[in-house]
Amino acid sequence: MGYHFRGQEQAVPEEIMRWADPGIWKLVRLVEQVDMSGFLADYCDDGWGGQPYDPRLMLVSVWWCYQHGVRSPEDMARACREQVSLRVVWARDQTPSADTFRRFIGGHPQGWLLAQASTVKSCARLGLVDMSVTATDSTPMAASAALSTAMSAARLTVLIDQAEQDLAEVRQRAAEAAEQGMVDECCQKLRRREARVLSRVERLRTAEEFARNRDEEVQNDHPPPASVWSRHAADHRQGLADMITKQQEKVDAYRAKVEAGRKPPGVAPRAPQDHPHIRAKIEALARCEQRLATPTPRPARRRNSARAAPSDPESRILKGKNTTMWVLGRLFTVTACLGQIILVGLLSPEGNDAHGLHPTLAAAANIRDLAGITQPTRYDLADSGFASEQVFTTPSALGGHLLISVTNENDQLHGTTPTTTLTARQEMAALLATPEGKTTYRLRSPMIEPVFAHILRTDRRLHLRGPGQHNEIIAITSAYNAGKYLRYQYSRTRSKHLTRKRP
Repeated sequence: MGYHFRGQEQAVPEEIMRWADPGIWKLVRLVEQVDMSGFLADYCDDGWGGQPYDPRLMLVSVWWCYQHGVRSPEDMARACREQVSLRVVWARDQTPSADTFRRFIGGHPQGWLLAQASTVKSCARLGLVDMSVTATDSTPMAASAALSTAMSAARLTVLIDQAEQDLAEVRQRAAEAAEQGMVDECCQKLRRREARVLSRVERLRTAEEFARNRDEEVQNDHPPPASVWSRHAADHRQGLADMITKQQEKVDAYRAKVEAGRKPPGVAPRAPQDHPHIRAKIEALARCEQRLATPTPRPARRRNSARAAPSDPESRILKGKNTTMWVLGRLFTVTACLGQIILVGLLSPEGNDAHGLHPTLAAAANIRDLAGITQPTRYDLADSGFASEQVFTTPSALGGHLLISVTNENDQLHGTTPTTTLTARQEMAALLATPEGKTTYRLRSPMIEPVFAHILRTDRRLHLRGPGQHNEIIAITSAYNAGKYLRYQYSRTRSKHLTRKRP
């Protein structure tokens, strides 16, 4: 007895197959439905190199490890040697190494994209995908580089000069060795050292470029104090006018009832000029106007404040999740639909949530098209971290209406409409204040928060560096969708078995 991979039979005795977890055979049958053309296209057939591992077996191993909380390539290779289920599936003495898993996960971008679309398509066949409402959220993930390795551009420049001096010294020694006719072993050692130093110089230069670009972004994005106080003053004026109008309506309604002979119980409402909240708002407006009348010179911002790590220059220094500690990592942005099926997961190149919303929605629209889903999207939900004028005025790639909180979650669901002078924020606040807007926005937290709790329950760290991190994220999200697919199938089979009538 054996199992099949699209016509290829892997002979495994039936008594040995019983040793493995039954769920891994369901995972094998699911991989048969996955489009593997993206993986197979990356393997060259020119006769060079060794025989590659079957990408279907590699995909089964990666998904099984992710579903069991095994995230690092080293632990995956160890699991293939020690876990009975994986040993039975491989049915051979030789198993993949950690470098093999690292290359498989970090490479094949088109293969992982098609695998993600295939899992979404399989879930759609079971009715698990409802595109009417989508939710997007972000969370920080730590990189595989230490925070202490992040350095400023000035420090990186010093290290580059030192590395270039070492490189020149190594090349000079190599030239002297060649002139003296030394043995090849010594020359090869010098050439290997030259390659290592040259690689270090390239990494340092890349990190220096990232650090300088981020420092320029910080300098350009820092608004002058005059514009900040002017916006605060405009918000205070708008809020003061709304407070006076509401308080005057209360006073007029109280007087009308008194004149009609129906005096309400309790104390009469205060006049607008006597209300303490209105007086506090007037004082705040006066302070803003005073700051505008006496402008202070803008303090010079300290240069070289941005830092980058040579081993992982794309990572940023971010505040850790539910902690006061800072970590070196990336923002992980996820878009999920009703039913908690992940459409796409991306790593944002910026340190702000707002910059990753529309690229993630565009990637989700691409996955939807690859999966052949034609259901239209009505709403795209996001929390206040994505709120900005540019985000509000940019249409969604999925075609739905954006519902983005303009304040914190509790005030958005239970508080009043916030006052603001910005037109786009006013329109978004008015849309969220409608009964349909409130009812729809309540779906955001149950849709997206359990997804993060599940996929990051054991590990909040990226185990690859560079461009391979994006493929690692897609591998994690596709493994999550595969687990949802198998759990739903198992629950349906079990319910049918339990409800079957006995003879």
